[in-house]
Amino acid sequence: MKKKLFVLPLVLLTAAMLGCKSQTYNPGVPYPGIPDYPSPGGGGGEGDDPLPTEFNMVVNFYLNYSNSITPIYTMDWYSLIPLETLPQDAVLTDADAPDPYYPHFIGYSQYPTAIDESKLWNFAEDTYSSNELNLYGIWVRE
Repeated sequence: MKKKLFVLPLVLLTAAMLGCKSQTYNPGVPYPGIPDYPSPGGGGGEGDDPLPTEFNMVVNFYLNYSNSITPIYTMDWYSLIPLETLPQDAVLTDADAPDPYYPHFIGYSQYPTAIDESKLWNFAEDTYSSNELNLYGIWVRE
């Protein structure tokens, strides 16, 4: 009886090992987050690279973190590609201030609070790798 209990796990382990296939790592496979987008790197080609054919990220603009239930503006965009400019429908002015103690709008940030301009979103350079980006309006005293 003890021999049968010893042989059965050995047979199962051998069968499992024979069924496994090894795979080799291929570092040349591009990041799958952006379909149809050429990989970055020094190609030295002419002109600008075309944008992907499909949007894969939603960008939500909020008045501030306290008012982050309903966005003031939502747009579709591409992951890992800068927004380039602030959309006109998401522009805020000091007249839109939700709190009279913090009446000056300095920009948008992906962080709920920012005490200076170092955490503000740079539309020309900043990118994000996800399917949703939330940007919050940052308001300060003057």
